[in-house]
Amino acid sequence: MQALILGLLPVSVNAQKNVSIDWYGFVAAQSWLNTHESLAGAEGFLYLYPTDQLLDYSDDHDKRAVPHGSWFGTMARLGFVLKGPEIFGASSRAKAELEFSGHQAPGSVLYRHAFMALDWENSTLTLGQTWHPMNDLFPSTVGIAIGSPFNALNRSPQLRYEYFTGSDKQVKLTGAAIFQAANASNGPGGKSFSYARNSIIPMFYAGVDFTFGDLKVGGGLEYQHITPMVDVADDNKKYYLDGLTGMVQAQYNKEKLSVKAKTLIGENMSHLGICSGFGQVADLNPGDVRFAPLAASSSWAQVQYGGALKCGLMCGYMSNWGAGKDLVPGKIYAAENGRIDKMWRVAPNVQYTVGNMNLGVEYELTTVAYGTPQANGTVADTHNVSNNRLLLSVMYTF
Repeated sequence: MQALILGLLPVSVNAQKNVSIDWYGFVAAQSWLNTHESLAGAEGFLYLYPTDQLLDYSDDHDKRAVPHGSWFGTMARLGFVLKGPEIFGASSRAKAELEFSGHQAPGSVLYRHAFMALDWENSTLTLGQTWHPMNDLFPSTVGIAIGSPFNALNRSPQLRYEYFTGSDKQVKLTGAAIFQAANASNGPGGKSFSYARNSIIPMFYAGVDFTFGDLKVGGGLEYQHITPMVDVADDNKKYYLDGLTGMVQAQYNKEKLSVKAKTLIGENMSHLGICSGFGQVADLNPGDVRFAPLAASSSWAQVQYGGALKCGLMCGYMSNWGAGKDLVPGKIYAAENGRIDKMWRVAPNVQYTVGNMNLGVEYELTTVAYGTPQANGTVADTHNVSNNRLLLSVMYTF
């Protein structure tokens, strides 16, 4: 990291008059407490959901219902925005951002954003890794998961074009070709971007957003074409899978009040952090291999009110709809091997900002309905597993 910063400093010092660099980021100390073993990333900072119970059949005690926590865990983000000279009649800019957490192996960093952009009067062209277009709206949470796994959480390499029209540019049209990297699909070999890269065809997104004063509404559609399997013994024959995902979203901001909501309905959304995927179709002729996507819906809504002191409440709900076809047992490639039927969350939070410092406390109750996968990818005989999570956060931004 030191080498990166030292390597960039001469750029800012000796930059031309028409080039500027603005640094930004934060340093955070967070403490959290869970009542059940859970799936989480970034050393527990990025919380997802509780794992399934593990019963001691002598007394029906859940061995995973063990309180645990982390005190004063630290993390930091560092990024810069570079504004450069006019290129092809457009103003130019670039952005890069890295993230660190306090107990990672030396030299280990999370590569979040790295893209360049050209801004014309009515359009923008972006090339590089940044938020997936379905990530443009997210809840204002204390936790860094920003509503995942109910909200899409995906940063991917992409070529995105946005066009603004209307008398006040109140309509935005978006088209993008998106490639998979760290946020990849599940599959026979685990989570990997190789399923997308072997298909050669990127994911395609098209969307439209409208602004009506304090209200913004929009939606989009993503098409993906991946290759879950390549048969090297049969002249590298490829087996493909298609999927569609739709999204609608809305936000209303008026003085101290903020209301946001989003719903995704789609197929094979594991690359978006949603608990869906796909499976291998059963009852086919010998040697015939086909895959069918699991459909799911995932929604969240948040209300927040306040100025320097803000109070908010986020709720999320996810449901597995199955594949609509019989699948091969044991060949369902989704979160928890397809054993999740539903999931929901209630998460109130309070945040207070003074100067560059933000103090936050957030409580999350997340419940997952685990069960037995059925032939068509739905889940039956469910039981609920819950986790109570308390998060305390102090963040200094710059």
